[in-house]
Amino acid sequence: MVKDKMYVFKKIYPLSREKVWELLSNTEHLNRVSGLFSVHFSPAQFLDGTMFRWAEAKTMGIVPLRWREFPFEWIKEEVYSIERIYEKGPIKRLLWSIECVDHRLGDGTTGTKVIGRATFTPASIAGYAAIPLAGIRPIKRIMNYVDLYLASYKGEVSKQLPQVQKSFHLDQDRLLLICNELLDEMYSAHLVQLLKDHLVLSGDDEVLQMKPYSLADKWNEDREQVLALCLHATQKGLLTQSWSLMCPNCRVPKVAVSTLSSVSSQVHCDLCGVDFKTNFDRYIEMRFSVHPAVRKAVDQSYCMGGPMTSPHITAQHRIKPFELKKVRIPPFKKEMRLRVLKHNKMVYHHQKSSDAALKFGHDGWNRKEMHFPSFGGLIEMQNLTENEIIVVFEETSWDETAATAKNVTSLQLFRDLFSTEVLSPEQQIGIESLTVLFSDLQGSTSLYQMIGDAMAYRQVDEHFSYLKQHISKNKGAVIKTIGDSVMAVFNRSDDALSASLSIQAEIESYNKEKNTSLTIKLGLFTGPTIAVNANDLLDYFGHTVNVAARIQQQSEGNDIILSNSEWQMLAPSITHFQYDLSQMNTQLNGIQQEISLVQLKNITCIKSSKDAAGLSMMNHTGMPV
Repeated sequence: MVKDKMYVFKKIYPLSREKVWELLSNTEHLNRVSGLFSVHFSPAQFLDGTMFRWAEAKTMGIVPLRWREFPFEWIKEEVYSIERIYEKGPIKRLLWSIECVDHRLGDGTTGTKVIGRATFTPASIAGYAAIPLAGIRPIKRIMNYVDLYLASYKGEVSKQLPQVQKSFHLDQDRLLLICNELLDEMYSAHLVQLLKDHLVLSGDDEVLQMKPYSLADKWNEDREQVLALCLHATQKGLLTQSWSLMCPNCRVPKVAVSTLSSVSSQVHCDLCGVDFKTNFDRYIEMRFSVHPAVRKAVDQSYCMGGPMTSPHITAQHRIKPFELKKVRIPPFKKEMRLRVLKHNKMVYHHQKSSDAALKFGHDGWNRKEMHFPSFGGLIEMQNLTENEIIVVFEETSWDETAATAKNVTSLQLFRDLFSTEVLSPEQQIGIESLTVLFSDLQGSTSLYQMIGDAMAYRQVDEHFSYLKQHISKNKGAVIKTIGDSVMAVFNRSDDALSASLSIQAEIESYNKEKNTSLTIKLGLFTGPTIAVNANDLLDYFGHTVNVAARIQQQSEGNDIILSNSEWQMLAPSITHFQYDLSQMNTQLNGIQQEISLVQLKNITCIKSSKDAAGLSMMNHTGMPV
């Protein structure tokens, strides 16, 4: 009779538990650098009352392996484990875990003790002989990963990960040529060098499907500047861009397409077992990869489902059929919820709710709210079904490092460089919130009569450039011109208002410089919209667009009109402008309900934030703004 064989590995590192967890929970990169074999994973399977993926690989490049890989279990910054059941071969089962524990070092500082446990179940007596070669050696490589990190950076804490010790095939001439072209685009030599070094030195997994905001955070650089650099680098052939369609539940890419025209409004997630509608706000992200003409990076999987794959999940537990189990959740500060994979049944945190045991049946949880201990602790759960369930404890907020379609397509640079990037004609994709700005020139008809068509057209065209300059500077994009009017969009309403304020504050100087007397009318509104393909351009339609156009019609010129509710949210952020403020209630043309509007006029720019802080601005009623 064969018995389980357990091995325990222990090491102490002069690093924080948070840093050690960051390194060891990135199992995809860890396995790659540790010299383990690549693996082909099937879609999620639901058989025999359990969830798993079929995994296939060749050990030593020749011996085929096939096993069931079950979902990881973990508690963030504490422990994770993975179970494998092999279909054939000398080993029947492997259970591997990593535990991170605070440890007092000799100098009085706190380091981390890492405890690795490997439990093998041989398929036969002969299987014991295979454990040292097939099991222990790979695990020792994993345990040495943190040592490799420390050796790479000589004991210093770095955001860089250890890399495979090999050189990558690069087209150095093409790389250098494009980097020089990027310098000509006025990008700093430092920023271009960071991108170049990343593409030259990082592993294949780090130069494929890159997130520009994550790169910016890693480099301690401005996110928008790094995104702009990636857009220019794509246009010049250093990078390629793709759109990743993200599942709203597990929040990992389900489909990646190269153009917006290939984006579908509905996508299926095999892990969650749901079809979901995409939107620009969260479910579509732009990512970048090194261009294969510069470097041929190989897209292979070395692990799937590790903790770093879903960083919003702080704990994940398997609960067997009819099992009553106490599971631990780590401390948390953000809004959290419990969810069951595939079933997607939720329990939300409520401070005043009970913390009694949770029960999961065929209809879901026995309640929708409970009190989660914010300092971490145990929650008692009972699975009343005949199938294993996977319970995750996750943050409800979305990834702040995602460059979403909403972020990117509302940038003027994107529309300038990728004007052909549009949805397919039959697709309409929603946006939960977008700020739409409309402008108009007051008295433009009489302008043509007074100074003639040619001169009037030149003035109108130059004023478009003036508007575009301010809109682009404030992270917006001009969508289209309609006669002498502009429609623009912004990802954030405060950026839209900042653009509007700067336009009106500087129009007097513009008129003096151009020897013109233009009067601009502005109105903005925020709400849900629909992105569509209109005449082979990315355009936006819906109620929000209509309301923004109607609000602009209330403008008298040299002013800004916006809803009172929007103003209440934005007013505290306005510190560099002085203005007069008035309110009005009006019925917009074609809009049933009356709306409360705010008008800002006599707008001037305050030269310094110090002056702004000392200035008490008043509206016409004498009330502080």
